[in-house]
Amino acid sequence: MLITKPNGNFRPLVIMHAAIQLSVFWVLAFLSLCTALVLLNIFYALIGDGLELLSLGKEAVIAGIASLVEAASLWLVVAFVPGAARAMIFPALVVATIYKVAHFEDWGRFEVILLLVFQIVVGCLGVSLFFGQFQTAMIILVVFAAVLAVIAGISKNL
Repeated sequence: MLITKPNGNFRPLVIMHAAIQLSVFWVLAFLSLCTALVLLNIFYALIGDGLELLSLGKEAVIAGIASLVEAASLWLVVAFVPGAARAMIFPALVVATIYKVAHFEDWGRFEVILLLVFQIVVGCLGVSLFFGQFQTAMIILVVFAAVLAVIAGISKNL
């Protein structure tokens, strides 16, 4: 649908209720965060270290709260300040703090940073695949696998 602004410019708008947008962002953030946790757990098992996770219910609650923070922040940026994508660093810091507090005794900084990196990679892969950018998705996957191989090699030698 095209809407005419008062100055005569046309701007395509997707008319969607704010609650639906927030819910969609929340579901996508929750799925990417849960996928990142599972992949991080698999990575830690492959390198011979154990990732200390809480029970499934507790991890789901933590992921739900953290993904709500991410979704609300993304919705605010998309809805009100589209040019302020750099502001998404603040919700990332909040999510890192949530996970650090929830796993205070078990996790160090490295696990929290890796979780955020895994989530970013999962999100970028999902967006690339959704928009049909298979070459971009493949490049992201190969570069990320290479970085993980280096990290695994370093951690095996320690």
